[in-house]
Amino acid sequence: MPGSQRRGTLVAVAIAATVTIAIAPAGCRGAPRVDPARLNLLLVTLDTTRADRMGAYGATNAATPAFDRIAREGVLFEHAVTAAPLTLPAHATLFTSRYPPAHGVRDNGGFVLDATETTLAERLKAAGFQTGGFVGAYVLDRRWGIAQGFDTYVDEFDAVKAQTGARASVERPGNEVVDRALAWLDRAGASRFFAWVHLYDAHSPYAPPDPYRWRFPDDPYGGEIAFADAQVARLIEWLEHRDLLQQTIVVVIGDHGESLGEHGESTHGFFVYQSVLEVPFAILTPFDKLQKRRVSELVRTVDVMPTLIDLLNIPPAGNVDGTSLVRLMTGPSTVLRAGATHDLGLEAYSESMHPRYHFGWSDVRALTSGRFKYIEAPRPELYDLEKDPQEKENLYAARRTTADRMAAVLRSRMSPAALRQGSGQANSTKPAELDPDARARLAALGYVGTFVDEPRDRSTLADPKDKIDLFNAITKAREALEEQPDSRAALEMLERVVQKDPQVIDAWLLMGNVQSRRHDFTHALESFRRALALKPDDDLAVMNMANVYRDLGRPRDAIAGLTRLVDSAPANVQARHQLAQVLLDEGARRLERGELDAGERDIRSALARQPDIALAHFNLALASERRGDPATAESEYKTEIAQHPASYMAHFNLGKLYETKGDRAAQLAAYVAAIASNPSFAEGHLFLSKLYLDSRRYDEAIQSARRGLELQPDGAWAPLGHFVLADAFTAQGRRDEAAREAAEGRRLAGAKSPPQGTRGTRR
Repeated sequence: MPGSQRRGTLVAVAIAATVTIAIAPAGCRGAPRVDPARLNLLLVTLDTTRADRMGAYGATNAATPAFDRIAREGVLFEHAVTAAPLTLPAHATLFTSRYPPAHGVRDNGGFVLDATETTLAERLKAAGFQTGGFVGAYVLDRRWGIAQGFDTYVDEFDAVKAQTGARASVERPGNEVVDRALAWLDRAGASRFFAWVHLYDAHSPYAPPDPYRWRFPDDPYGGEIAFADAQVARLIEWLEHRDLLQQTIVVVIGDHGESLGEHGESTHGFFVYQSVLEVPFAILTPFDKLQKRRVSELVRTVDVMPTLIDLLNIPPAGNVDGTSLVRLMTGPSTVLRAGATHDLGLEAYSESMHPRYHFGWSDVRALTSGRFKYIEAPRPELYDLEKDPQEKENLYAARRTTADRMAAVLRSRMSPAALRQGSGQANSTKPAELDPDARARLAALGYVGTFVDEPRDRSTLADPKDKIDLFNAITKAREALEEQPDSRAALEMLERVVQKDPQVIDAWLLMGNVQSRRHDFTHALESFRRALALKPDDDLAVMNMANVYRDLGRPRDAIAGLTRLVDSAPANVQARHQLAQVLLDEGARRLERGELDAGERDIRSALARQPDIALAHFNLALASERRGDPATAESEYKTEIAQHPASYMAHFNLGKLYETKGDRAAQLAAYVAAIASNPSFAEGHLFLSKLYLDSRRYDEAIQSARRGLELQPDGAWAPLGHFVLADAFTAQGRRDEAAREAAEGRRLAGAKSPPQGTRGTRR
């Protein structure tokens, strides 16, 4: 990466606690007009953004004037390293100043930031700030605990659309995120505020909007970064127009980078090389001593919270892994103490648990200290970042002593003492299973949501370096399936994956889904069985297999599998709902076949699983009618309507029951309610027209009949509409029109005379 070379000496002791430096009395006496106790804070996190793609870091083809201005007028950190190449753990570290082993968030999904952790937002809220968070992707949804301390947190994403895999349902473009933030700032600007704005645009797939699409035809990733930078500019302009820039600390930082092919990785989350760890980081403040400076020493995202607390003159937090960077920002470069007894440079810990949790391969961890970087993996790596910034020459064998010393420091990060900081107990490293909705949303963002069972012996795990081709193949298959859900090319990629490594659960699940969409149900069942052999309690495999059984006409097999799943995991709402739906559908089919007792048993079993399932009471009403029990049928229809007021067929059939009772007023009210629930219900309009005709309300009869015929001019009940019109026109003395309508009714009915009566259908 362009910029100054790293300096510093290898630290041979464990990473230690922070040293907080108060800037108010010591660092900023040259600017007495600035009162830290009155400053606001704007923090912008740029998702998936490499430092070397910003103009301030030497990129000649970049279009990042907003970030470059902040870097030029404020403080630019030339070498900032993130704790994890994934959004949620990276942000958890940024907000808590604790590394993933300490705060316990090790991956996207499956982990929730514990309420015992203290976040930057909580610290600032306690200090009197109005706090607002505005995020661009579901991976930072409040359900993951990251919203702690925010008065306002804008993270609404459409769960229904997420089931279709629509990316628009799980992410929000930067301009919309900033729109929400500016609206909040307009309200909160008079108070002391902390605003966090998360811009997700640089995340794959890269599809920048115009004009960035045509400005960067060969570099859509660069176009996305330029678009995000334009949104940062909007925030700065808002501050300037309200004379708040001199009262606000502005921080722009990346959460992690993007590989773009380095070391074979096309995106991020798999390795811990510099392409995904080094992030852009700049701070703009009103303090004279913190302007137009560059910091060449290594810094970490874990240092962000202590630094901002220091700048705002708030008492330092305890039990954190980071340290304030103010001393590096306020004068000639001075390396910070790392908690040891010598003035040494900071050390950066980073990890990726993704290969382990989702594929059963080894996790990877890294320690960067001075010029050296050590990567712990089944085949360890050591790099001299000054001489080899691209990390091409592994020095592990040549400099074993250095590597061993760094390995000892890195492993101290995983010690029980390190994990017990703050909460008094070690945070669990075992991910919690995700519900299908969360997995669908994460999958729409390109993340694997299936977790493998923990291995008994970590020494047997494969090195991710040997599996990157399989990881890329799965990623490409997912992308192909977004474009074409039954893609043959995606299926072939997945088949090659399981041939090389049959232990990859996610590949079997994806294969089964594709085979099912291609109506290859036999192979789909086999793929799901292979997934279940690897993880017997995998709910997605069971639920998807149940769908295949239904397609094959084997509903009892679907019910058996879902029942076992629900009995073993009663908290799985989606599985319980799916079981209820299968039972209901099977019960309805049995009713149609005349198997009233068996059908009712299935429907009542569905209600036991999901008391509010739609159409259950409707079908029980049908069964009661067939048994000749109109009183029970009426009660069941009313229950269906109470639970689901838009159930237009329940309203309609209830009206037919009232007809048999001779209660014309109740019949009319029921028909009107049916049409109000579904204005496109042609049959309802036609039967209502007949009721109006019988009540001698001719104009209303004509209007309803015409609406029904407009909706279904050739429908089964179209003759009724024409006969109603004929009778209504006759009553009004419009004989020519009546004759035409009667003739059309006879033509459609295939009869010479109108029917003597009508009967409604019950669905």
